[in-house]
Amino acid sequence: MNVVREIVRWLTPIALLGAGVAVFMLLGRQPPPERKVVETTAATLVQATGAVRETGGLSLELDGVVVPLREVTLAAEVPGRVLRKSDACKAGRSVTKGTVLFEIDPRDYELDVARLERELSQAGLAIEELGEEILQNARAIELGRQQVALAHREVVRLEGLKSNRIVTESEHDRAIREELVAETSLTNLQGQARMLAKRKSRLEEAQALAATMLEKARLDLSRTTVVSPTDGVVVTDAVEQDSYVAKGTPLVTIEDTSAAEIRTSLQMDEVARVWRAATVAETAAGAAHDLPETPASVVFTIGDRQYEWSGVLSRQEGSGLDERTRTLPCRVIVADPTAVRGLDRYGMPLDELPHGGPRSLLRGMFVEVRVHVDAPGELVSIPEEARRPSGEVWVIRDGRLAILHPRPIQVSGGKAVFESGPDGLVPGDRVITSQLTHPRPGMAVTEAAAAEGPVSAGTSERRDDT
Repeated sequence: MNVVREIVRWLTPIALLGAGVAVFMLLGRQPPPERKVVETTAATLVQATGAVRETGGLSLELDGVVVPLREVTLAAEVPGRVLRKSDACKAGRSVTKGTVLFEIDPRDYELDVARLERELSQAGLAIEELGEEILQNARAIELGRQQVALAHREVVRLEGLKSNRIVTESEHDRAIREELVAETSLTNLQGQARMLAKRKSRLEEAQALAATMLEKARLDLSRTTVVSPTDGVVVTDAVEQDSYVAKGTPLVTIEDTSAAEIRTSLQMDEVARVWRAATVAETAAGAAHDLPETPASVVFTIGDRQYEWSGVLSRQEGSGLDERTRTLPCRVIVADPTAVRGLDRYGMPLDELPHGGPRSLLRGMFVEVRVHVDAPGELVSIPEEARRPSGEVWVIRDGRLAILHPRPIQVSGGKAVFESGPDGLVPGDRVITSQLTHPRPGMAVTEAAAAEGPVSAGTSERRDDT
């Protein structure tokens, strides 16, 4: 019984397999499927635009903020009570150069000036009196010399008479005494002349000292009036009228508005372009850390309106790169912050400045800085939408698709700018702007006419596909 069951267990799969083979053989061979004829595209229709040669150099577009050219803090140079404070000396008010801001009580300094003027006058009179004494002394010395000469001649004459025994020795001795007295008197007068000369030097020094002190007193008197050293805007005013101020007390801080600066930063490739645009002479004349002066435009936007100022990229700020951003801080200077031009929506200058716009650059404005540099080589631009997200640019060359990977110099204003070269775009290239499903280099493409609109397929041919 067990043997029969074992035989059945082995024969059952074999029987089933044989049945399946028999059924398959009975069904016979199926006829081949019918061949379908499908249409395939010989050349894909695409939309394209031309690559345009860029002229007039390149504009590096940066962000910046307006900062003051300088801030001047005026302090009291002399102590005293604030006698008057100008109405213009209020935070936010505009002042012009020479405007009187503060007046410190000048009476003490006026008295010092008057006293020193009198001292100077007295010193002058004393010198004049001494001058008269010197003249009299000079005349006395001249007379003394004559008296000594007469006494000497008398001694010589009496000496000859004494040898002939005409006069006595006592008369000769008397003549000698008179000569000695005359010489003594002359010596005293000459000593007095030297003393008068020293007195004159001392009085002249005293006069010079009085003149110096008078000049200092007049300077202190002039410092009682505090005036604005430049055109600007009052930032802070720290002292009120009738307050007492000591020497060195800060009174007011003024922002210089005669010019303005914009703080911005350059990427290193942008720095390289600025250097490459500089001439050899500019490079040789500048220091190793100086940026060549490069023209720039400063643009401020309010809504759909733009306002522009002319400036110059003047210098780098600090001694090197910012460690956080790895950019080079630099400054753009605007020589005339009030010389503003209005721009239309296309960036073209307007004949008149629109109403309601800024009349000057103001501290803290966030602006766009456009640094204009000359391109070292030929530049070419394409619409921004023609550059694929992967960075590829599709170009039609000899009816075939060429996929390029050019590195853009600038992407802004709806266009991408590249350096023209044998491995990249050249002016006149037809750049594809439409989409392709499976782009591959060398595939056949043809440009659709402008009137046809966007087309994804063009002429077709028949082929058999199984």
